[in-house]
Amino acid sequence: MFTQFHNPQSLHGELLDFYLANGWFRSGQYIYTTKILNFDGKLYSPIRIRLPLEGYEFRKSLRKIWNKNQQFSTVFRKAFISREKEELYQKHKLRFDGYVSQTIKDALQDGGETTIYDTYEVAVYDGEKLIAVSFFDLGNKSMASIIGLFDPDYSSYSLGFYTMLAEIKYGKKKGYKFYYPGYIIPNYPKFDYKLRIGEVDFYKAKEDKWLPFPEMNNNDLPSEVIENQLIKMGMVLKMHAIDYKIYFYPLFDKGYMNHIGELQELETPLFIQLQSSINNQKLVIDFDLQKHCYRLTQFHGFLKPIENFYDSSTHKEYDTFKTLLIRQFKFKESKKPEEIAKTIMEMMKLSS
Repeated sequence: MFTQFHNPQSLHGELLDFYLANGWFRSGQYIYTTKILNFDGKLYSPIRIRLPLEGYEFRKSLRKIWNKNQQFSTVFRKAFISREKEELYQKHKLRFDGYVSQTIKDALQDGGETTIYDTYEVAVYDGEKLIAVSFFDLGNKSMASIIGLFDPDYSSYSLGFYTMLAEIKYGKKKGYKFYYPGYIIPNYPKFDYKLRIGEVDFYKAKEDKWLPFPEMNNNDLPSEVIENQLIKMGMVLKMHAIDYKIYFYPLFDKGYMNHIGELQELETPLFIQLQSSINNQKLVIDFDLQKHCYRLTQFHGFLKPIENFYDSSTHKEYDTFKTLLIRQFKFKESKKPEEIAKTIMEMMKLSS
């Protein structure tokens, strides 16, 4: 699965530590993990990062930001929703990417009155005016930064970054072992500011381990691997005069969808569909990241179109496939694109 969602009854203490250590992060009252995101019509792979707090100290550039904001009042407390925070969220939410919740209450609590997390906040005041607030969840040994807001009129003070530093200070003082600021996205620099906090580690899902960030290799990113492998497959199909088209599939990240009987939904952001039917069958080629191989499969497509998707359900380079696809029969699985093409040629010969 590219995306998995869990919705436990409570999520703090050792359980939150466990999820965070395994590359999961929260969304509203869910916790999820995903290999691929779609921003601005392009696929990216988020990389979870964390900062070890033992022995950590602010370097000179961070101390400068910290000292600049000591003119304001900074308060640490149990998180709560208020009108002034909602107003701050409305001012700030245009800065967010992808799907954006309508209110801070929706973003943190899915609109409900309670939360399954042990959430605290850093609130920054200029006199009596709230000018920034950030929210963070607490486990036993770990803490996770969730969302930061600041008044655009105070942009010159780097308040969004300052509240991250305040969270880190809080974590060190309370004896937490790790600070999780969320993810960065290679080749999408908007989130790179998180790397400024210090020497972070990154989660390598394939090996299920945390490694020093300089060891990250962009060639290992799932988004890059899938697209490059399908392009390679397409070149082989073209050599054999097999007509094909690469599609973007917007349901790839709907990991909470149930399987239908023994059949399974297509779970990939990009796939190849052969443009000619073979024995009245529409065939699809996708790339399995786990096995690192191609799959030639017959799919059944529901005629009812996919509806009510937000803007990120499109791709700049590939057309969007707008019906649900259910896997019916797998004809061939191979690491070699030539073997997939050979199977297709044999099927075409038998059907003629």
